[in-house]
Amino acid sequence: MVETVQNPTPFLAKGAAPRILFVFGKGGVGRSTVAAAVGLLLAERGERVLIVEWAVADTIGPWFGAVPVGPTYVEIAPRLDVTNFALDEALRAYFVDHLRVELIYRRVIRARPVARLLDVAPGLAEMFFLGQLWWLTTLAEREAQLHFDRIIVDAPATGHGVSLLDLPSTVGAMGTAGLLAVETRRVADMLADPAQTGAVVVSLPEPLVVDETLELMPRVTARLGHPPVAVIINRSVAAIATDDTRPAWLDTLAASAHARAALGSMHDELRAHASIERELRSRLEVGTVISVADQPGRAPLDVVRATARTFAEAR
Repeated sequence: MVETVQNPTPFLAKGAAPRILFVFGKGGVGRSTVAAAVGLLLAERGERVLIVEWAVADTIGPWFGAVPVGPTYVEIAPRLDVTNFALDEALRAYFVDHLRVELIYRRVIRARPVARLLDVAPGLAEMFFLGQLWWLTTLAEREAQLHFDRIIVDAPATGHGVSLLDLPSTVGAMGTAGLLAVETRRVADMLADPAQTGAVVVSLPEPLVVDETLELMPRVTARLGHPPVAVIINRSVAAIATDDTRPAWLDTLAASAHARAALGSMHDELRAHASIERELRSRLEVGTVISVADQPGRAPLDVVRATARTFAEAR
């Protein structure tokens, strides 16, 4: 099922989507599925795509039959790579590959006292994560022969994920100088450029998730300077009627009063979720809203492929 509202251009139309696309949302809403589906769709259209995760363990690689990947770049489907961010590798890449100061990296950065400090330094991992995105879109082809047309960021759950967008302004307000100031300006410019950076927010037709989605939307808009390019409503039940009419199929399917009561309760719950979804749609100030039907019992890769087809059909 596909339903969109006020969509002036097709979702992910060539040239319409930003170079870096963050996928935000509360834990359990299907961010990784959406990130993988977007990546697969763009790769099948001929783009070279990288999905960047920041997770304890890679989720997406095993869906495609690959072993869980680390900070390396692993192709899991034609033109589709995935990597899982790790601070240690980001530090090595920055000081060795980018700055060309391997001796300082080995003797200073990896020295035990400094390494321990870096592991707990607030905001350091987040800044290097954003810095890696900047590097991938600017210098990676020249310095490491890496080129990706599009980067999909499977961001951490809402609180940590969106705090990534807060970091450049927070660091900038501290009046930093030197390399940190340079990196902060680069990242801030990258996030503020709608051709470079955009966001997709994933939600569910459930009260708590809807509340968090509505709180998240203005925060993303304020930090990026432009609204998310789309909201994806997973496990959609929008086709369920929300009036009080009792569907005839309840009596047809249920041979006993107990079965009719159970099916009736299920239908009431679906109607409630459909009503919540419609309420969410009415309060969203975004050009594209796409509903993705629930797909219980299917293998993760089948769900990813079906979601990619939904995105491809959206207008």
